[in-house]
Amino acid sequence: MRAVVTGSSGFLGSAFARELARRGAEVAGLDLASGPETTVHCDLSRPGDWQRQLDGADLVVHTAARVGEVGTRAQFRAQNAGATRWVVEASADAGRLLHLSSIVVHGRDFPDNCPEAHPVQPTGNPYTDTKIAAEREVLKASAAGRVRATVIRPGDVYGPGSAQWTIRAIEMMKAGRFALVDGDRGVLSPVFWSDVVSGGLAAAEHDAGLGEVFHVTGGTGVSPREFFGHYARMLGGRLRSVPPGLARVAAPLVAAASRAIGKAPPLSGRTPEYVTHPGTYSIAKAAHLLDWRPEMGLAEGMARTEAWLRAEGLV
Repeated sequence: MRAVVTGSSGFLGSAFARELARRGAEVAGLDLASGPETTVHCDLSRPGDWQRQLDGADLVVHTAARVGEVGTRAQFRAQNAGATRWVVEASADAGRLLHLSSIVVHGRDFPDNCPEAHPVQPTGNPYTDTKIAAEREVLKASAAGRVRATVIRPGDVYGPGSAQWTIRAIEMMKAGRFALVDGDRGVLSPVFWSDVVSGGLAAAEHDAGLGEVFHVTGGTGVSPREFFGHYARMLGGRLRSVPPGLARVAAPLVAAASRAIGKAPPLSGRTPEYVTHPGTYSIAKAAHLLDWRPEMGLAEGMARTEAWLRAEGLV
């Protein structure tokens, strides 16, 4: 089996590449950043020689994306929607395309235990809106028969190496910059990185997954206090809370102050959107069609995360 992983130097991309290699696949990576010898350094937001790597591949795993809150709309559009368009085009002769979208495509207003069929909702947040656009590129091509594709929407992916949901939280707590928004308001949908890989490959390998979209989360919604409380315990501290109005005002001010002194902002005005979701997301479809369920509960996942953080000297 020959597999190509985009974003192969990143957190999830490298995880998919490692697991595919463990299963005996010949794996090539594509990334803007440097990586192993098998990584082709390239810019996926424009067509180029890198597209030849996808010709005849048995599986293409598209994890590359601009994530988080920092960046211009043009950067998000090019690196998410634009790059996905070129990857889809280059995957025409591939056996299967697995596209990593995100649960954020459901926006800010959706029912608890939200199913995949619930409408996506742009919010004005460049990350959310361009992930919607990228997902549509894949689904349009799949419906037209131009690619054999499957889409997964991972939840809040944490664990060793997670910049968004592990490392940044720890660093902000250590710097005294972390606070919950309005106490326990909001629901998170954490998923350990290994469950994203197993769920994604299950979706890519099953005929029942062809042309479908699947949520891949830990299966349970938790409060921000419960989730981030694990990190506070590791550091021997306590969580504090700020009113939502203050969070919306303070976040862009903190971001502007950080940029003024040449530092990356710890959060932006877009941050509250990610931690105040009204509910969680159903994974019943993956259980029914793929016979997939997450294996890592939050307690065990956090225990493994803590072991890694201590080994890295981060706590």
